[in-house]
Amino acid sequence: METSFYCPFCHGQLYVNERIILSARTAGGLQGLVLLTPDLGDYRAIHHPEFKVAEGEHVDFYCPICHGNLIVEHNQTPFTRVMMLETGEEYEVLFSQVAGLKATYVIGERTIRAYGDDADENTNFWGATPRY
Repeated sequence: METSFYCPFCHGQLYVNERIILSARTAGGLQGLVLLTPDLGDYRAIHHPEFKVAEGEHVDFYCPICHGNLIVEHNQTPFTRVMMLETGEEYEVLFSQVAGLKATYVIGERTIRAYGDDADENTNFWGATPRY
């Protein structure tokens, strides 16, 4: 079974031609389409050359089908949320809304996987640190 990515609101497929397609709006009001690689931890994106996002700038992502705002907050940090279906299991995929911040979390019923240089694996997703 192939991995698929879809909107948590309308359940529309966001995965087309080996890319996750989202619409985006920067804090400065620039709007455009962004194509992300489905390889978790790979932060390369394709977008129009005029859609320039500065390092550290906040970007809101939306479903290109229903236009639902994909933002969620965990531990006072904004993330973009899409759903992933992989080998029959459903997962939430959360990634940073700050350009250049490399943090992605895949949350399943019993597991949390972290990807990216900025995903602190010593702290769980809800901010609790281990007690020894």
